[in-house]
Amino acid sequence: MKKKVLQVPVIVGKGSAQFFVEKDVTISPPSPPIFKIVDIEKKVIVTDVAVIPGKVIFNAYLWKNVIYKTVEDVCDGIVNGPIFHSTFKIPFGGFVEIDSKGDKCKEGDIAELLAAYVEGEKDYLHGETSCKGVPVFTKLLEKDVVKLVFKVVRIEHLPVLCEDYEDNGKYDNDKYDNDKYEKYEKKGIWDEDYDDKVEKKYDDKKDDDKKHDDKKGDDKKHDGKKDDDKKDYYDDRWDKRYDCRGDFYANYRGKPSKKYW
Repeated sequence: MKKKVLQVPVIVGKGSAQFFVEKDVTISPPSPPIFKIVDIEKKVIVTDVAVIPGKVIFNAYLWKNVIYKTVEDVCDGIVNGPIFHSTFKIPFGGFVEIDSKGDKCKEGDIAELLAAYVEGEKDYLHGETSCKGVPVFTKLLEKDVVKLVFKVVRIEHLPVLCEDYEDNGKYDNDKYDNDKYEKYEKKGIWDEDYDDKVEKKYDDKKDDDKKHDDKKGDDKKHDGKKDDDKKDYYDDRWDKRYDCRGDFYANYRGKPSKKYW
């Protein structure tokens, strides 16, 4: 057995918290005022994180993109106008307490952000004014609840015991196949005669297969010879017969179709 040391990240604790973010945005010229909000895109970006005893402190901002309609022309009660957007950032910061089952987190640990999102929001349009007889708004009050989840890990060194094989250069990945690896792992030694045994077994099998094929070929050849002899026998009976005049053989021209002579 050989002792080795592994460097692994160990989870110290986990924590989450909610934060209230508020901002009053003014839509000032040359941007036209808001007639109606179409959509609001939002995203939470964490910029800085640090670990202190029992807590994670951070800095972040809430990115928002407000897409809204504007008033350009009003005709017979029909409002026409292009779509505009207003994009802005709302900075905020704070800390999240970490729930640790063992040792508390401390400086030098690593904080990992697991989740950052907007749980809920409320938007208020105010600063009402008029554009071509249609009410529009010049201010937008943003109120958001943001949730952040952190995990704290610590790098530790863990000693482990592992088996050490001394193959003296005989354990070559490019030379030996999987069967040899398994034999090496099970016995812990290398069989130098393993190659010869496998090769001899393979050659014996090839010899047995060759003998079997030769035997089948001989049998087939022998059967063919018997068939040829049988064929010659019957052909001889067709070609020769005893003559009624007492001749020993007489040539017979034409073979009967149903019975032998």
